[in-house]
Amino acid sequence: MVKVFTPFILFILLSFNVDANDIKIGEKNTLQSNILKEKREYWVSLPKSYNNNNYTKYPVLYLLDGDMHSFFQTFSGMVNQMSVDASPTIPEMIVVGIVSQNRVRDSSPTNSLTQYGGTKNQALNVTGGAGKFINFIKNELIPTIDSNYRTSDYRLLTGYSFTGLPVIQSLFTTPDTFNAYIAIDPSMWWDNQFMLKQLEPFYQKPSLNKRRLFVATSDRVSDIYPKNNYVKQLIEKLNTKPKQELYFDSITFGLDENHHTMPILSFYKGLRSIFDGYMIDDHARFRPASELKLHFEKISEKLGADFYLYEDIINWFGYERLYNAQFGIDIDRAIEFFLLNTEYYPLSANAWDSLGEAYSVKGENKLALESYKKSLKLNPQNENAKEKIKSSELLDK
Repeated sequence: MVKVFTPFILFILLSFNVDANDIKIGEKNTLQSNILKEKREYWVSLPKSYNNNNYTKYPVLYLLDGDMHSFFQTFSGMVNQMSVDASPTIPEMIVVGIVSQNRVRDSSPTNSLTQYGGTKNQALNVTGGAGKFINFIKNELIPTIDSNYRTSDYRLLTGYSFTGLPVIQSLFTTPDTFNAYIAIDPSMWWDNQFMLKQLEPFYQKPSLNKRRLFVATSDRVSDIYPKNNYVKQLIEKLNTKPKQELYFDSITFGLDENHHTMPILSFYKGLRSIFDGYMIDDHARFRPASELKLHFEKISEKLGADFYLYEDIINWFGYERLYNAQFGIDIDRAIEFFLLNTEYYPLSANAWDSLGEAYSVKGENKLALESYKKSLKLNPQNENAKEKIKSSELLDK
């Protein structure tokens, strides 16, 4: 199955993989929650490659405030772009946007009537529901996503402003639920800095298992309420006294950013921090495939889950070395990349077909035939494999 991609053609294929008549960002779903006693809406955005195979499993990013300020469209688009570029900085991921239904209730860890501004507001008597909301995500939403989509066991939770509170609370109370957390300027002022005070009990709990937290804020402080940046205090405490097995990172923007301008920048920085070391450089395709494998073994060890470079780009690396004379043809290195793809994606008919082609170019006809047969077994409709097998059998007569 010949696929000779120049870098420009690869960019076109990866960037514009959409239906000719429609651009689909995601899909809307609802779930009846027994915990919250209400129907909850959530939106799902799938990776570019999701519908191209039936075997790849993907990490899941859960986004609170999914319906706020076009966050779902913006953040899911960022995830797709950052993961399918020729030098991806993060893995492909499923993005689940949780629609805010009662934002104040679901985000507040305690019941408090003190609103932003410092005055009492009886409308806040519904607050204190974050514990139930986290329980809903853990015990109802995540199992629903896992049963309906091909998910891996790596999960991220992201929240902004008031919904940054349950991100911190989830880490403090149920750190087994998510592997990584991004809290964008969380409302640490809430209820006399309740969540900030929970840091000490958090320190007393058992060591974590390779958890990662990224927190963002800015130097701008309100002249109304609160007049202290308690997010900066959280950052300072975690930097001064690290929690064992919690990789903590943060960014504090200067006066050129404020609470409302920082979400997109913070989300990007957060993803880069969580997946620090994931990115491959532009010259990876010129080096042995063993180096690429070692690179992802290291990032997998650091993150505590298996991560591989996505299939299409490894396939491109192989064809670059197999046919692109501009940088020098190296058939053996091409075979290395195709072999690595079959190791990472053993159920991919295309990976085996490409390996068969490389063996054929080298003149290793027996190995080529074996690869084509594996490809055909995985995809009985593979006409290219059928033709190659038939040609090989005719030559043997």
